[in-house]
Amino acid sequence: MCGIAGIALRQPKPLLRDRFVELSLKHLARRGPDAQNRITYHPTPDVEVDLIHTRLSIIDLAGGVQPMSDDNGALVFNGEIYNYRDVRLAGESYRTSSDTEVLLKGMGRESLSFLNKTEGMFGFGYLDQKGKKLIIARDQFGIKPVYIYKDETSFAFASTLAPLMAMSRKEINPDSLVEYYTSRGMRSSNTIFKDVIEVAPGYAFILDLDTWSVETVKWALPRKIENLSGSEEDLIDQLESILDASVKRHLISDVPVAALLSGGIDSGLMTAFAARHTDHLSAFTIGFRDAAYDESQHAAAVAQRYGLKHHVMYCEDDEFIDLIADWPLIMDDAVANPSTVLLYALSRFAREAGYKVLLAGEGADEFFGGYHQQWRFAMAKKLNPAARFFPSIADGIERFAPHRTRLIHAAKLATGDCTFHGSSMIVEPWLARELFAVPVGDAPFASTLNEALLLDQDYRLPDDMLTAADRATMHASVEARVPFVTRAVADFAASLDERHLISGFSQKVLLRKLARRHIPASCIDRRKVGFDLPLSRWFRTSLKERLLDALANTWQREFFKDGALDKLVEWHLSGRANIPDKLWAFYLLEHNVRALRAIS
Repeated sequence: MCGIAGIALRQPKPLLRDRFVELSLKHLARRGPDAQNRITYHPTPDVEVDLIHTRLSIIDLAGGVQPMSDDNGALVFNGEIYNYRDVRLAGESYRTSSDTEVLLKGMGRESLSFLNKTEGMFGFGYLDQKGKKLIIARDQFGIKPVYIYKDETSFAFASTLAPLMAMSRKEINPDSLVEYYTSRGMRSSNTIFKDVIEVAPGYAFILDLDTWSVETVKWALPRKIENLSGSEEDLIDQLESILDASVKRHLISDVPVAALLSGGIDSGLMTAFAARHTDHLSAFTIGFRDAAYDESQHAAAVAQRYGLKHHVMYCEDDEFIDLIADWPLIMDDAVANPSTVLLYALSRFAREAGYKVLLAGEGADEFFGGYHQQWRFAMAKKLNPAARFFPSIADGIERFAPHRTRLIHAAKLATGDCTFHGSSMIVEPWLARELFAVPVGDAPFASTLNEALLLDQDYRLPDDMLTAADRATMHASVEARVPFVTRAVADFAASLDERHLISGFSQKVLLRKLARRHIPASCIDRRKVGFDLPLSRWFRTSLKERLLDALANTWQREFFKDGALDKLVEWHLSGRANIPDKLWAFYLLEHNVRALRAIS
């Protein structure tokens, strides 16, 4: 796991090049504290390409130095190829035992088609010396990020937005702003600025160094969705085999690997499988003094069952409020997911204990139906045939209690067209048109439960959960690995009948039954608590002054109708509504853009 960047110039611009290199090494240092390297290449007489790499050494500690090159090209690579030993090419000579060289050779011989053989996570830049092309690619699920800037004479890419601020004009993209507030993050390929784009999951950008034209290519093959046969027990056995194999593969490392253990089904099951394949496994958990938020006792039950070394870090208000001051630049591609502040603190705690690699349970909710919003949609679909004859219910709630935005949304689902807009929604679709002064386009939606899960996999997973996890862990110089996010798991889950996902009041039906084989019932038969900060209270107390200061000096007013932002803040501070998610989205984006605009 590393930080990558690169810049290609058609005309000599030494000041721009040096500034980009300086920003890259500075802002990618935490992603790769073990080594920093930069090499300049001249693939054509008129074009100069600099490749930059900051390394977090995990596989082949001595041999995996980057940028890495051979007779065909040069590579900077962020991520891991877990099956790298299996996809070595016959007839090739390998001088290291690194996955980086396997990717380098694969791209040199087979180009992007090689990626469909791999199982892993990546964002990389590959300079094809013979073909005179610069290829920037991202893994199929979007686990690792990579961003691009291009103009008539410059092309640059980086693992984060900050280095690209050397070139960006930093003009707000209003479509991205609306996406952020409605979806908690900007959908690939959008970023908050018009001239910076993110490579979408499963895609590659190919810059022709002769013509300076860019081609966008989808390299990832389509999902394999099949009709699964067999009894429920057969399906549980199949799922166990798939997950166990995935966890085992994600343990490949030349440094110790630990687990993030929340006390829920996903992390508990993942940790149980990891304990099969590694001795002396450690697990890291965050705890709260407030019992309403604390899940550490459930994590302890899993740790005790498997004899793990269990590390618990307790959340103290003052410490986490201090972290929030730096968070907008850490979360540079803004995702309004407050739990990532906790993930960063826990990752830093693990790093201080000597761990560079952590297994995480992201992806299970998207694939198996674990979000409350997915369940609400499933229930609304059942109620809709009768409730649709009473649309006045939603109208009445909106008229007399406009601050009850979630209740209004649920009523509109049950009595209206009953479409799903994603489980990471912050500003509801009906409210967006009342708040924003800029056009609100039609967002992607789903009409069935299976479509709803695919929608979350396409948007919430890469643009919210994985982006947030990347920033939180990498800023602590820790690599997060996500065993649920693989082709095998995704294809299996997409092939399940809806009854194995959500049935009645039960969610993640099949995964939950598998969990009963391996983790204590107390971790399964309880209400999902989540992994959030007590922001509702903080915005009325410790963060109130900061919130009001941001509101008084905001750059966002031109994108909202008069008084809209003030109304949201007043609703929460007065106690009429409890909308910390909306206020956090405002506060984070406000300071995020300020921080990025300060870089030049």
